[in-house]
Amino acid sequence: MKRVTLKDVAARAGVSFSTVSRALNDRPEISAQTKAQVNAACKELGYIPNIAARGLVRRETRTIGLLVPDISNDYFAGVALAVEETARENGYRVLVCSSLRDPVRESEALDGLLSQQVDGVILAPVSVTSARQLEQMLQSVPHIYLGNNHSDTCSYVVVDNKRGAYEATRYLLCLGHRNILFLGGHTDSLTRQYRVRGFRKAMEETADTKAQELVECDSAQQTDRMIEHLLREKDLPDAIFAYSDRIALRVLQAADECGIAIPDQLSLMGFDNISYADLPRINLTTVSQHKGRIGHTAVLRLLAQIGGSTEQTVDVLKPELMIRGTCRARSVR
Repeated sequence: MKRVTLKDVAARAGVSFSTVSRALNDRPEISAQTKAQVNAACKELGYIPNIAARGLVRRETRTIGLLVPDISNDYFAGVALAVEETARENGYRVLVCSSLRDPVRESEALDGLLSQQVDGVILAPVSVTSARQLEQMLQSVPHIYLGNNHSDTCSYVVVDNKRGAYEATRYLLCLGHRNILFLGGHTDSLTRQYRVRGFRKAMEETADTKAQELVECDSAQQTDRMIEHLLREKDLPDAIFAYSDRIALRVLQAADECGIAIPDQLSLMGFDNISYADLPRINLTTVSQHKGRIGHTAVLRLLAQIGGSTEQTVDVLKPELMIRGTCRARSVR
């Protein structure tokens, strides 16, 4: 089939070629009636605009980049879905890159996005150190950070990790648990540091408590062995507060293999509220970061920058405790 051109649209709409071009570019001198007339002609003919050509004229590509540590991680996948949907609603496409938590690959991925002339970037750096290098690359590009890895002068969207951990720990304490273990995360993770602060604050406010902390090992296999060893100890904690739902699921699996009933013998709390946390066989009590709201907010803030705003924006979103079936009052055991 012959490709429909602007001349075909102009003929159908009964206007000039230049009028069609100005109407499709939403120029103010073209009346709303003429724009509607041109759009109707485009629809009738099935006209597909040449986005690349229009981008060259308007010095924009209507494309934004999204750079995350691991797109296979349910949290980042959920954020990416919200980013893509909100961008689409506003006439933008999204290019997604995953750094696989490798600073070198992260830098290369950002360079690749910038070479595609994206209008702006949403990114979640691997660490504070890598964020400094990325900031140098982003000096003239609109950008929004996700999470905690960034400088204080940047615009970012983040959930209140300290508050989420505090409220989760308070819930465990209200159930009568006093010996609680915070499990997972890496020592160099700012996110973990904020969650640990919330955990410690709640524990310190309650008398006769025993707060324990264990970080993840270098490999998943080592972490699994650590969890299994922990669960085979004679003196189990009353409850485990997992750094993430990913860690919590590994505790669930290890508990099953060790013959430990959750929540009858051990209460378990997660963090993230991943998509399958509420499945009947899992039914994990956890803290929701509201991934959709994070992605949606980040896109709107980025579009404001693309539109010319130079104001720093800081969005600290409120987490939500999702009470399900992996925690039980200590007194009923």
